[in-house]
Amino acid sequence: MTNAQPPKQPEVDPAIVAEESNRLQMIYRARKAADKSLNQAIVAERCGWSSQGSVSQYMTGRIALNIEALLKLANALRFPPAEVSPRLAPLLPTQIKEAAATYLPTSDVSTEVDAGRMLPVIGEVQAGAFCEAVDNFHPGDADEWIHSGGPVSSRAFILRVDGTSMVPDVYPGDRVVIDPDIEAQPGDIVLAKRTRDQSVTLKRLRREGGDFYLEASNPDFPDRIIRLTEEWHICGKARRKIVEL
Repeated sequence: MTNAQPPKQPEVDPAIVAEESNRLQMIYRARKAADKSLNQAIVAERCGWSSQGSVSQYMTGRIALNIEALLKLANALRFPPAEVSPRLAPLLPTQIKEAAATYLPTSDVSTEVDAGRMLPVIGEVQAGAFCEAVDNFHPGDADEWIHSGGPVSSRAFILRVDGTSMVPDVYPGDRVVIDPDIEAQPGDIVLAKRTRDQSVTLKRLRREGGDFYLEASNPDFPDRIIRLTEEWHICGKARRKIVEL
């Protein structure tokens, strides 16, 4: 869990801060009415904050909302940012603004819930353990969050690629959206884990006859083709790369 605290920012009109905090409180109460187990500690965890104090300060208006906090709270409590802060909503990047406009309260189910949201970014080293823990993963377990860039299910995450097996399709340093709830088909790029050593690999799923294989795109990669036996588990389908311009 990170130790991030609400960042400092320029002074905001106290009346506007009060209005935003009141709107945020109303949304929180509505979500809590629908889910009695919800509390500020859970909201803080979803936002990646070390304690519920940060949530409380925004809800009471002791600290004015900033863009980062607004996006995290919007994702944690499922509301369009403009519903709480008309002041900040116009400052959001267009892609995030359009996607966030679809944020609606949802139950925790494995279906596509919106047109995009903030996702945790993990590296290949952590991916093996993450594949097993994905159902119990909490937003505070990741230090970096970026927008998914499109539809994802509730359990999606982003993989930071280290290896060269998928060059030229995927390069080291690329960030790929992995979705555990989309069934992979032959031809799809998938994240697979070998259970005996928890190692993970990003490969293309192939089928020949009744057998399935994991195939590297890089023709020079050692062990380019791996037969998919019982010791392999597919963690999820790669849906897209996140590209920053």
